[in-house]
Amino acid sequence: MARRWAVHGLTVLGVTVLVAGLVATGGPGQGRAEKRDRTRDNDLAQIETLLDCKAQQAGQVVVDPTPTEACPMTPRLADPFTAAPYRVELVPPDSVRLCADFEQPAEMSLRDEAGCRVGRIEIR
Repeated sequence: MARRWAVHGLTVLGVTVLVAGLVATGGPGQGRAEKRDRTRDNDLAQIETLLDCKAQQAGQVVVDPTPTEACPMTPRLADPFTAAPYRVELVPPDSVRLCADFEQPAEMSLRDEAGCRVGRIEIR
């Protein structure tokens, strides 16, 4: 009888540890959301790289993310998960604001609470 209680006790302890781990880490759903947000962050970084290239060619900051012959990068311009277009705005005089709809809070990232990051474009 005591042996049966020990087995039940260990089973309950194991399930409790498993549930606590899922609660602490957010589980697989949070992991998938974080992966989607990394994709969005990477897309915005690629758009910024294209805009930097175009600014060097034009001698001024531009917000049109259309590739050119001199800057042939073809970044994704819309969220691959929602199809919502990424937003690109000029922040005078020398920066661009790139925005997306993220799923996770902006803690410890380069973006603000609105899902935007501002990149300064330095004309060389």
